[in-house]
Amino acid sequence: MLVKIRILSSYWDCIKTFISFHILKMLIGGIAKMRKNNVYIFGIIICLFLSHYAFNSNLISSSKIIFERNDSYFDAQDSNNINLNPKLAQVSGNFSNYNLSVIMDESNSMVEGNLTVDFYNNDNVNFTQIYFHIYLSGMYYIARQGKIEIVNVTDVINPNISFSYEVHPSSQIMWVNLSEMLEPQKRAQFIIQFNATLPDGGIDRANSHGSDGAQSRMYKYTSFYPIPCVYDNEDGWNTDSYLTTGDPFYFDMAYYNLFIEAPNGMKIAATGNLDEKLDKGATTWYHFNPIYPVREVTFAASRYFQVQSRNSNGVNVSTYFLPKDSYLWNNYALNHAEDALILFNNTFGTYPYPTLNVVEEYTDYGGMEYPNQVYISESIDSWGYPLDVDRRLLEKIIAHEVCHQWWYNLVGNDEVDVGFLDEGLTCWSTDYYGEFYYGDWEYFQYTRYIDEVRVYYETYGLSSKINQTVYECIATNTDYYYVAYHKAPLIFEKLRQTLGLTDFLEGLKLYFERHQFGLVLLSDIQQAFEDIVGQSLDWFFFPWFDNIYLPKYSITQNIYNSETQTLDITIVDLNEPLNDYSYSQQLPLDIFDASSTLISSQWVWINGTTQLSFTLSNQPNRVRIFYSNYVLVQLADEYDLSLDSYVQNGDQAIPGYEMTFLLMLSLILIGFVIVEHRRKIESNK
Repeated sequence: MLVKIRILSSYWDCIKTFISFHILKMLIGGIAKMRKNNVYIFGIIICLFLSHYAFNSNLISSSKIIFERNDSYFDAQDSNNINLNPKLAQVSGNFSNYNLSVIMDESNSMVEGNLTVDFYNNDNVNFTQIYFHIYLSGMYYIARQGKIEIVNVTDVINPNISFSYEVHPSSQIMWVNLSEMLEPQKRAQFIIQFNATLPDGGIDRANSHGSDGAQSRMYKYTSFYPIPCVYDNEDGWNTDSYLTTGDPFYFDMAYYNLFIEAPNGMKIAATGNLDEKLDKGATTWYHFNPIYPVREVTFAASRYFQVQSRNSNGVNVSTYFLPKDSYLWNNYALNHAEDALILFNNTFGTYPYPTLNVVEEYTDYGGMEYPNQVYISESIDSWGYPLDVDRRLLEKIIAHEVCHQWWYNLVGNDEVDVGFLDEGLTCWSTDYYGEFYYGDWEYFQYTRYIDEVRVYYETYGLSSKINQTVYECIATNTDYYYVAYHKAPLIFEKLRQTLGLTDFLEGLKLYFERHQFGLVLLSDIQQAFEDIVGQSLDWFFFPWFDNIYLPKYSITQNIYNSETQTLDITIVDLNEPLNDYSYSQQLPLDIFDASSTLISSQWVWINGTTQLSFTLSNQPNRVRIFYSNYVLVQLADEYDLSLDSYVQNGDQAIPGYEMTFLLMLSLILIGFVIVEHRRKIESNK
């Protein structure tokens, strides 16, 4: 069987249209000169010509495809034979160094702190200022607003030497004015003394909440110190304020030492390995060291944490949870954390740090990721689900947040500009965890991504371009959560289905190996996959990440010529004029005879508006394209998964239209000729 794919030529269609209109004009003009007995015959000829013209001119415009596709089909490959040999993380280049020392004030939910800054200029520009985020004042609270107060900025060696600085609490930004210009590959040192107060209410990423009476009080210190902003070539200093849509974070890697002095009896979970612990009487002093660079540090404290730990291949995995939720967390959480660590370690690349903590938290979020330590909401048990569902949710959130150690911490990105990248990959990886351990990539999807995505426009009437900043999502009324957490992982799964699991995982490993401890863009992961498969993937990444609508297919031509035994089909994407790029994807096409017997079935590539030509010895009656597996299209009904079109006979007088329409058109035109003929007869009497 021969299958040919070709793109319609709008240039040739224009020429045919021009010629056809002039021929039609001459034919109509000739009626008046014809003899009466030929008028009837010529009316029929005009009717046939109009029908033929309307079909062949194909007035639907088609976009030119900007890429060339190889027709070879990438079969999905079995994961059982994959040889996974992730490489140990290797730190290269220079990093900044930060020593963060805090004293915890339990009664006032605050810390007094010093941040010793050894800032390394890894950009090719000179700096006279260094910018810092002071996020706490932007977080939700009930009665006590979070805040970071800057006390002073002084020289590291001589504390009597002060640095000038400015603080802008409304935008959660401060900057330090340097005493001399900082050139590329040089360092600047100073100390920032500050006080940080946690917001109350148990709502946002940082807070103190709970009660001692219920043994549920905890303190969660995140974004609680001045965090250096990132300078890049696109935006200069990235000084975005705290956002309530998406994650507002974008940090360079740095070496940290975290020193905490806390009241005795506090159990501390923090970023890094506990290197030292010193009893100071009423307080205890802790030194945490992540060993490798991280993007930020965090710690949580509670007198009531129940702690479980296990060594897994050299990593101390620990869970910290409240007594009220021990029925849900006990052993389960630790097992899930270890399962996630083992899978992602073997699949993407080695987790290099000595510790990994999973900590229960108060928050309106399901969970939140930080280097070496992730938080899981304590409210899971209040969502009203049965216990088995609560445990599945706990497992899903743990797997998701643990995976962020690879996609956010080790491989970082601007979560304001391309937040869909780390979230999309993490959501895909969480579902891969479900596939690996439970045999189903959709195991954790309460509503399947694909069912939601296909009918999203019909349901909400909104576009859903993935490759947008958080600000653009807000401006275009795009649901950031939907595109980042549901549509983006679905597109990565479609890429996996297209390339095959082996090449897809090899691409992720290469991506991790190249960019660990660095910052990436969408083009970086595309490049990794291209290097694995050995061809450009513009045809995939551009439309699926940058178009605002999914394809919406229609069969506009479906003709069989019995003499040549050729079936010609034209499939049009009705949304193509609304998008920037033409979609290219494979879908199954079935051909049936008059008795509904399947006479042909195969997968074909649809590249934008596409013509297909089949050689068939049997007379076809009906063509069906079926939206199975991960064929992505815009649908009005999630259960309407096929598009049928009946075949017209090309060797009939008038191909391409329903007979009812043709008969009506013919009768109208013939009637017009008869009326005109009778009018002339009456006028001659």
